[in-house]
Amino acid sequence: MDLVARHNYVTGLSMLEILTLIGLYSAGMGIPIFNLGLAGAAITAHIYGAITVAVLSIIILAAAMRTNEFKLKAISLFNVLFVLVAAFEGLFYFGGFVDPSYALGMAVGFVGTLFTTSGILFYCLSH
Repeated sequence: MDLVARHNYVTGLSMLEILTLIGLYSAGMGIPIFNLGLAGAAITAHIYGAITVAVLSIIILAAAMRTNEFKLKAISLFNVLFVLVAAFEGLFYFGGFVDPSYALGMAVGFVGTLFTTSGILFYCLSH
């Protein structure tokens, strides 16, 4: 319990963000695999998952700013930036411009978010 409380709940929030990213990936990949189109439950779950990840990344950044650890602050800032990249590309992709380059942008943002969130979790557990 001392390990989790030391970083002002950053550890638990990063675990929750990773679990949300897994659900986000499942919903997002279900759309092209099952040829679902951009309407229905899968896209709704994908959008709400993206909103949840965005909120969690901002909360993680706010909690990290309360600590005195520069590395944790930097990784959290990169986490928010990767979420913004994925959200920006996703807005174009689902906004009517169905172009593979926007899907690639979402993928880069997703992978960056996954790596930075995992980095936050491993940093909190190791310090």
